[in-house]
Amino acid sequence: MSYWRDYYPPANPIKVKDGIAARSKKGNIGETWWSKRFIKALEMIGIGSRLQRGRSYARKGQVINISIDDAVVHAQVQGTNPRPYSISISFSRFTDQQWDEIFDALSSQALFTAMLLGGEIPKEIETVFAVVRLSLLPSTHKEIKTNCSCPDSANPCKHIAAVYYILAEKFDRDPFLIFTLRGRNREVVLEELRKRRRTVDEVVEKPDPVHPEVHEPKRSIEPQLADCLDSFWDARETLDTFPIYLHIKPELEAAALKRLGPSRFKIGNKDLLDLLVPVYAKAREYVTKEIKRAGSEVHND
Repeated sequence: MSYWRDYYPPANPIKVKDGIAARSKKGNIGETWWSKRFIKALEMIGIGSRLQRGRSYARKGQVINISIDDAVVHAQVQGTNPRPYSISISFSRFTDQQWDEIFDALSSQALFTAMLLGGEIPKEIETVFAVVRLSLLPSTHKEIKTNCSCPDSANPCKHIAAVYYILAEKFDRDPFLIFTLRGRNREVVLEELRKRRRTVDEVVEKPDPVHPEVHEPKRSIEPQLADCLDSFWDARETLDTFPIYLHIKPELEAAALKRLGPSRFKIGNKDLLDLLVPVYAKAREYVTKEIKRAGSEVHND
């Protein structure tokens, strides 16, 4: 009798209408290497087993809202209690001096700067942070402070874990949010890199005052538009040799679109970016079928 009195079946969370559900429906959550490494970093600091508890919450759309204000993640997650739980997550912020060292180190690598300015995080970026004895992603649990209004004493509880997963998918669309959680947003990071690269380029390109170089003015060798109207839409030789691999699924769907960062527009409750991403896959599928069909017709002829 005491067995039944002490047994409580697991309670299901209250369903949320228009909640933020993870795009991944099975397997790992996160599309880009940096979002996957974020989850991996959390697992490596000893919270991997607890992190799994929030995966179903993230996929069910139990996260009501999420925002980042002053390098702190704020969210609300609906659990079994009628009142949603309030969550906050913050990473240790770098000091101004540390950020100066980071920007100096990053700007010294032209490739890194170019990739970041293009909206992509280089895979080797952690090596640059290691040079200045820092880590972009958390390396110890002491670097993360979390709070949830639920009664669960575990850290992370399933509500915080669900927010981690949704945060990882936000990193897919805007990798600069990782920098934001360390104290510098996208605009500041890009401006600091541009400023430092301008300084480096000016030093490199500055001519010797004793033996100044003389450059002839460059003359355009391109034909005038009026002279090539008949062939304006014709592909040139460079396009004939430009490789396009439609048969290979890209590592990141709609990468060019996602590099622009989150959209400022919504249709209903959905971000415009989320609505446009499937279009890229459909377009590739359509073009692939047309190529196969055209090839089949040529072969039959």
